[in-house]
Amino acid sequence: MKTRANRTGRTKPKLTPVPRDKEATRDALIAAGMELFAKDGLDGPSLDEISAHAGFTRGAFYVHFADRDDFLAAVMDHVGQEIVDELLVAGGGAGGLVGAMQRFVAASASGKYPLMPAGGIRPHQLLEACARSKPLRERYLRLVDMSVARIRELVQQGQTDGVVRTDVEPASTATMVIALVVGLQTLADLGVPVALGPLAADMLRLMSRPSGAR
Repeated sequence: MKTRANRTGRTKPKLTPVPRDKEATRDALIAAGMELFAKDGLDGPSLDEISAHAGFTRGAFYVHFADRDDFLAAVMDHVGQEIVDELLVAGGGAGGLVGAMQRFVAASASGKYPLMPAGGIRPHQLLEACARSKPLRERYLRLVDMSVARIRELVQQGQTDGVVRTDVEPASTATMVIALVVGLQTLADLGVPVALGPLAADMLRLMSRPSGAR
């Protein structure tokens, strides 16, 4: 079989297509979904739109995800883990509980935290999705449990360092903080204006150990 030559007489090499990395494709779909969800809400973009936004066909979507809820769960895992790791940094090197609250306020204002107004995702849509899908609800609850555990560690560390009151129970305090965050998400969804900075400062004052207390 003859090989086709170009006008210069040199033989053209036969190019073998290089398949895209499957993990990179999956990550691109998740990134596209998160971008469109932030813009149009969880119920806005179709699977075709998400796939096209990532540069793929719907067939590529189904290689990685069984259906829309499976995709939502993957997005929740990816974004939720990232948010937890960024805001609730374990250990004493990131400002402890004070640093965590400051990062939450900043992330909410910038849109990094997706369930506040600047983030674009409506909390009621997330709750509706969790209500209709048990696996999705379990993923969300797992993130809540993870967040409570991280905050509990921050409260305990603050007590050890002498900056958080010792007469509060760390697990109960952590649950209260998460309940406050969920409540703030609901208020934001309803359009109720909330000044996060002063609210966080008041919360810290309530939890802070009085000066000179043993």
